[in-house]
This record gives sequence, C-alpha cells and structure tokens, in this order.
Amino acid sequence: MFHPASLLLAWFAFALSLQWLKFAWLLAVAFCCTLLALLLARERSYGLLRRSRWLLLSLAGLYFFATPGEYLPGLAGSLGLTREGVHLGAEQIARLVAMLASLALLHRLSGTAGLLAALYWLLTPFAWREKTVVRLLLVLETLEKQKAISWQEWLAPAAEAQPARMTLSLPAFGAADYGLLTLLAGAALIWLFLA
Repeated sequence: MFHPASLLLAWFAFALSLQWLKFAWLLAVAFCCTLLALLLARERSYGLLRRSRWLLLSLAGLYFFATPGEYLPGLAGSLGLTREGVHLGAEQIARLVAMLASLALLHRLSGTAGLLAALYWLLTPFAWREKTVVRLLLVLETLEKQKAISWQEWLAPAAEAQPARMTLSLPAFGAADYGLLTLLAGAALIWLFLA
C-alpha cells in the first residue's frame, strides 16, 4: 500500500498534467474519472460535485458568454455564445470535474486521516504545519457533521467545547512509494525536455 503523501503528490501531478491535455483527451479523462468516482466513491464524489455546482455554472457562464470569437449559428449565436467560448468553457469544466472526481477517489483510498497525515508529512520543513493540519482537521470534522441550521443558530454564542485530543499515525515510506516518486520525477523530466 502506498504512503498517503506519495498518493497526494501523485494527485498533484495528475492535476498539473490536466493543464496540458488536448481537449479530446481531457474529455476522456474527465469521463473516466467521474465514472470511477461514481462507482467507487459515490457519496463523496456526489457531494463534491454538488457543492461545486455554482462554481461550475459560473465558469460556464463566464466562458460561454464573455469569450470573444465567432458566434454560433442560430439562437445560440443570438444569445452571445461563441465557438471559442463554448470550447474553452467545456475545457475548464472538464478539467475541474476531473480534479474533483479524482480527489474523491484519493479520499476513498486514503481517508481523511490519511490525507491529513500526508499534508503533515509534506509540510515537515515548516514550523506552522501542526496548526495548519489541526485547523484543517477541525474544518473537515465540522463539514462532515454539518447539519442544516437556521440563521439564528449561526448568530447564537457557541457553547464551550472540551479540548479534544487528536493523534495522527504516520506510516513509513516504502519501496513502492519511492518507486512512485521516481516515476513522477522521471515523467516531469521527460515532459520538460520534450516541451
């Protein structure tokens, strides 16, 4: 099994590589990621996509209606849609959907504790890593236990909470992790020389 930090680094590399994919490949990757996420991590992927719906709609609106170019024929063109805008909007939406779906898969593999351990491991050189990970843990706990409350409850003073004790288990890096990082570094070097 891979260390959560190596999986998180692989996800970062995947997210960066999405920026250079051609449109057809990007659509295929987004479709595959979404399908896998819906099969393997249905609840998490559905939640991420549902929470991102306004961002996705905003991206679509901005690109579709605010990108200059050749107007589409018929009613779409009279509404202001351009070929370039639809193409760029679909590209950005596919990129974001692929990232969200792959993040749901990463969460399914690592879990919340694994992702926090990965972040803790990656932030080792920084003195503020513990505060960052604890704050992120509290935010994630709040989101997962979130219930619908009224605006009056939001404004009500918070009850005194007992301090909680939190522990993170950090697994050791194995040969598979070093192999994955070597593969990622090799792919980055090949891309730099070919670009």
